[in-house]
Amino acid sequence: MKQVVRMVVLALAFAACAPLAQAQSPILKEIESAFVRLHEDVGPSVVNIDTRGALEDGGDNMEFFHFFGIPTPEGERPQFPQQQPMRPRATGSGFVYTKDGYIITNNHVVENAETITVKLYNGREYKVKAEDVKRDPETDVAVLKIETEEELIPARLGDSDGLLVGQFAIAIGSPRGFEGSVSFGHISALGRQDLGGLYDQGLKFQDLIQTDAAINLGNSGGPLCNINGEVIGINTAILWGANSIGFAIPINTVTAVVPMLIKEGKVVRGFLGVGISHAREVAEALELPDEDGAFVERVEDDSPAAKADIRTYDVIRSVNGQAVRDANDLVKRISAFPPGEVVKLEIWRDKELVMKEATLSERPAPSEEPRSESRQVLGMSLADLTPEMVERLGLEEGTKGVLITGVKPGTAAEEAGLMQGDIITEVAKQPVASADELRAILGEQAKTGKQVLVRYIRNGREVIGVLKPAPEE
Repeated sequence: MKQVVRMVVLALAFAACAPLAQAQSPILKEIESAFVRLHEDVGPSVVNIDTRGALEDGGDNMEFFHFFGIPTPEGERPQFPQQQPMRPRATGSGFVYTKDGYIITNNHVVENAETITVKLYNGREYKVKAEDVKRDPETDVAVLKIETEEELIPARLGDSDGLLVGQFAIAIGSPRGFEGSVSFGHISALGRQDLGGLYDQGLKFQDLIQTDAAINLGNSGGPLCNINGEVIGINTAILWGANSIGFAIPINTVTAVVPMLIKEGKVVRGFLGVGISHAREVAEALELPDEDGAFVERVEDDSPAAKADIRTYDVIRSVNGQAVRDANDLVKRISAFPPGEVVKLEIWRDKELVMKEATLSERPAPSEEPRSESRQVLGMSLADLTPEMVERLGLEEGTKGVLITGVKPGTAAEEAGLMQGDIITEVAKQPVASADELRAILGEQAKTGKQVLVRYIRNGREVIGVLKPAPEE
């Protein structure tokens, strides 16, 4: 790869300095031919997935993709006008896993579907029953099978553990429904975690590849490939309002869960039963020797952790002798064990190391309720305003508030004129810094039935509106 990059740099320098006739460098032609061959090799393994959901009022005509972070500026964000009852339609991508018909895609592409149509590169279409799809919401991976007599061409899978920042990355799929589209860029970062917006949407296991390859609505579920045409990830998310920031699930994460989905229909994981955060945030207060470990904030009743005498304020430092870097690392390690496994935990407690043994239970299945419901109030979907959002939106440093990520038609929020992208800073003349605070204040105001003043930021300008919370909402 270093040699390829060196060749590109030299070729571009040559092209810039040489006469136009000499700019047709054999090196550039060789690189160009490599990308053409890659598309020819991988293209037949990529599929288009079209889904239709249940009949509902004001359905959104959209293409599935994970969005999180901040919305685009006014005038650029997608508008979903109120419509007659319809069956929401979505378009995504996927790729062939086995020659006998197994297809891999994202869970969020198919999770709410009633009907699913898979279209191959040769134009043939196959129907799949929604109940036959095997899904793992916590990794956002799904497997479906088409019944076909033709022998399919499986995608070649790579090794995501060996990736390096700067390597070429090629995305293939159906952005905006344009099947077979290819774009290339680079791997811009590895191991992205703590993406709260994705966590709220159900993606609990995050160790994501960040890429600047152009991915758009409809690329979701499609492959991210290396220069050799091997799949290194599944395109799964884009940062709304940013350019060239996309994320993919590492292929090694995918290959760890797909065989279980095919065989068992679900993924079974070990469970400890603790609420945790990164130990680095409390390392100084607890006088840890370093910042590694998972800090225990709570212990669930009658859980494996409770039975093993794990306590609040403990820091889990290792599992079976393997060091734990942070909270995400602990979840990953515990989940890799089967239920019933006995694990040895090294605990930092009161400035001393103690050993505990826990017999793991089965990790509970994630709720099947719509992911946004827990963050909704009066028809508004909400997200806490992070410092990253403040910076990207060009707001004053230290601005506190709650971001509106969506407004449901016919609700109090819509009647008040609130819109996606607005940032609520005050409710009933009280500052709000989180969705939970806003929800609590509106809950109290709903008991009175009176109108509430709402201060919010729209396009950099402060606006004051009137919201009337109704108890039945």
